[in-house]
Amino acid sequence: MKKLPAITASLFALTLLSACSNKIENPEMQQCAQQNYQCESSCEQQSTADGLVHKVCSNKCIEAYNQCKANAEKLGDVK
Repeated sequence: MKKLPAITASLFALTLLSACSNKIENPEMQQCAQQNYQCESSCEQQSTADGLVHKVCSNKCIEAYNQCKANAEKLGDVK
């Protein structure tokens, strides 16, 4: 169970690296990625990686990112 936060952190880092290596054409998606990074960074500063507080905070970041992404994709379809 203690490996779960390490695995989650590794997956998050890989996601960030892949996002950095891919050029994001949509400025709204870029903004979502930046907001998610800031949110996750804030979670790390406010709590330990093993704690429930961090997990709840991280889940809120993921939910906010998913909503932002959905809105950005809708905007992309309209343009």
